[in-house]
Amino acid sequence: MEFAKSILEKRLLLIGNFILTSGKVSPYYLDLRRLPNYPEIFNEVVNKATEIIKGLDFDIIIGIATGGIPFASFLACKLQKPLGYIRSEKKGYGTDRLVEAEVQGKKVIIVDDVVTTGGSILRAVDEVRKNGGLVNYALAIVDRQEGASKKLKNIDVNLISVYKISDILNYLLSSDLINDTDKKAIKEYLVNNIE
Repeated sequence: MEFAKSILEKRLLLIGNFILTSGKVSPYYLDLRRLPNYPEIFNEVVNKATEIIKGLDFDIIIGIATGGIPFASFLACKLQKPLGYIRSEKKGYGTDRLVEAEVQGKKVIIVDDVVTTGGSILRAVDEVRKNGGLVNYALAIVDRQEGASKKLKNIDVNLISVYKISDILNYLLSSDLINDTDKKAIKEYLVNNIE
């Protein structure tokens, strides 16, 4: 899997000990905010995502700040769809909105870079729905497969991902790209945390 190899080489996938937003300790960390710095990889991801979602019924693409915005922007250009984004917090001045788009009565697809438990997407869906938007789909570059899909399904949102972390990590486990100690930690994490 070329994507796994590329993100490891570019240090967008880090191996070690990392504390996640949830407080959990993980043997790997995905930092895909810098993915657009590598157009040769990013274009492949965007092309793959375009193929995956082009048959879905939606009117507008909404990116989640910050990692989802560049991804959403490229998809919107490629698919000729309107684009908006969700702020991580209100500015406290001006319109003081979280949703920077007109979503009333529109079918929205929410886009982010990485999804773990789904918290960011759940907040985005809630905010879009409060503003009159209809959300049936969410898209991520990588699904860490730690509960997001199930939580989103509970609110009638289908999670789609370009890559699943299990595929990425299983590829690395079968390669000589990481050492045996890291392989052991990753195997344990996969067994104990991946849905």
